[in-house]
Amino acid sequence: MKRLPCPVSPTGGKNVIRITGGALRGRNLRVPAEGVRPTPSMVRQAVFSILGTLFPEGFRGRTMLDLFAGSGIMAVEAVSRGFATAVCVEKARSVHHILAQSIRDIQLSMRIRTVNMDARRFLVHNRESFDLVYMDPPYAETELCESVLASLLPDPPGKTQILNPGALVLLEQDARSMPPDAAGLLERFSTRRWGQTQVSFYHVPENRRLSGLL
Repeated sequence: MKRLPCPVSPTGGKNVIRITGGALRGRNLRVPAEGVRPTPSMVRQAVFSILGTLFPEGFRGRTMLDLFAGSGIMAVEAVSRGFATAVCVEKARSVHHILAQSIRDIQLSMRIRTVNMDARRFLVHNRESFDLVYMDPPYAETELCESVLASLLPDPPGKTQILNPGALVLLEQDARSMPPDAAGLLERFSTRRWGQTQVSFYHVPENRRLSGLL
């Protein structure tokens, strides 16, 4: 979520975006004035509506990883809707500083952990597993996008499994981008577009039931 001015509303000299669903719906989240590109509210609402179909058992108890987190809004939306915990990974120190403070401001520090680290380095050292991974890398960095996707499922097996059984990986891009059909052990089963934003949905091939739902 980076490298563009963010389309948010100023409040008291600070930039904020509004949480669109769940227990924190209507609350404001502080975001940096520059250096981030928060996912638009229309896209957030649509994505979580789709996830409600793909996770028919609900969001309760699930875990989420927000890579290239920027404002952290996707992790906040997930926890607001019932996810148990989330991890936000953000490389830029100045952006991470505001992200961490914003999470404290809305009293989610016990459920959302922020990490100031490069996404690929985090995945190498990670010892947790997740039900949902949301990726919003800089739009122009196609190679970075594919390399991070490919590293989400370790090969050979035996290393830490980042994805829980039945997990989903979502990749946000500019609508003009061509998302990879597959990366490592992941395959794409759907891509949705809203205005200038597109989100592609990936899973492991064994999870065939998802392919017919979208």
